[in-house]
Amino acid sequence: MMDIQKQLYWEHLGVAGAMAVSIFVLLGLILRLREKAPSRMHIWAMIAFFLVNVLDALNSFAYSDVFTAPNAFFRWNDVIIPGFMVSLYFYVRALTSSAPRLERSDAIHMLPFVLGFLCLAPALLLDGDVRRGLVDGAVSDSYRTLIDIGETGFWSLWIVILVVYGGLCIRRLIQHKRNIRDVFSDLEGKTLRWLDGLVATILILALIVIIDEVRQLMGYQSLRDGIWSLLYDVTLPVSFGVFALRANPPLPGWSQQVLDDAPAAEPRITDAPTSRYARSGLQSEDIDRLALRLERRMSENQLWRNHGLNLRILASAIGVPPIHLSEVLNTKLGMSFYDYVNQCRIRDACALLIQTDATILEVSETVGFNAKSTFNTSFKKVTDQTPSQWRMTHKP
Repeated sequence: MMDIQKQLYWEHLGVAGAMAVSIFVLLGLILRLREKAPSRMHIWAMIAFFLVNVLDALNSFAYSDVFTAPNAFFRWNDVIIPGFMVSLYFYVRALTSSAPRLERSDAIHMLPFVLGFLCLAPALLLDGDVRRGLVDGAVSDSYRTLIDIGETGFWSLWIVILVVYGGLCIRRLIQHKRNIRDVFSDLEGKTLRWLDGLVATILILALIVIIDEVRQLMGYQSLRDGIWSLLYDVTLPVSFGVFALRANPPLPGWSQQVLDDAPAAEPRITDAPTSRYARSGLQSEDIDRLALRLERRMSENQLWRNHGLNLRILASAIGVPPIHLSEVLNTKLGMSFYDYVNQCRIRDACALLIQTDATILEVSETVGFNAKSTFNTSFKKVTDQTPSQWRMTHKP
């Protein structure tokens, strides 16, 4: 008896902790809506995410041995469970888009909720007392079989939702890592590596739920008993809440015309480097001319030494639209903006290491790097040597 009470104590504490953290984050997100920003999709997506989490925790309390709620609402909360993955997808999409917005095609994301309701409908359409099991013998064997089929279908649907939306999130994150290299010369704070971890976290936690539910159906003890229930319930809102309150889309709005951004409803990754330039109007001779102008302006003014250099600044310096500069880099020179600028910086650094006695840190800052670690990594990638090895090998 004491073990059961202790187990319920940890479970109730976990649910209370999850609810408290989620409500705190929700209030912070609502305050963030007052910020002046081109898009607030990422904030609204996280509001939806934590609202689902609050309702899920509230449902656990409402039908526990601590509180009593109307039986008419029992199990209806399960219909919004797909909202965890749907809201996560819109959050990832908002942070990886240059101009995030809702499209008409986004109506397709209501499908998981509709299918979930259809699976649970046999149980949800019963009287509340019958649904909660307070009235025995009120359901025929055939109807109970229909309810069991619906339950199995619902959790099978949940697995499909995890796979589909998890895949969509991962594809957008992969595309984002390509996009930022076409826009920025410094990737610090723009790679969204923390978001990789968050997506992995929620997929792992959701997988634990599925495995646990299957084990319980087979008669095994729950994996989330006792203190493990507390850790599970609190991990999700804490891990997401820390970043949800601070995250902002790193891609500037002007990059929309440059990037091969994925369609809203079905992200894609395009291998053809010229697909985004189909309407640019540049001929091959124009691209050759602009490539020569780029090399001349870069060498004359050492534009790569600007720590905050991005595609728009460089395009303005050589007098072309960003889309045309991007086309020259990707089709003529065969490299991203990030790789091109870093190559220029490394060439400059190689000369400074030989011609001057400046420290490696001073050299890295002079040529435009914001961090010594990034400079060392880029230098070794281009030269197969560290800056110190290069200086020892080449300096007279």
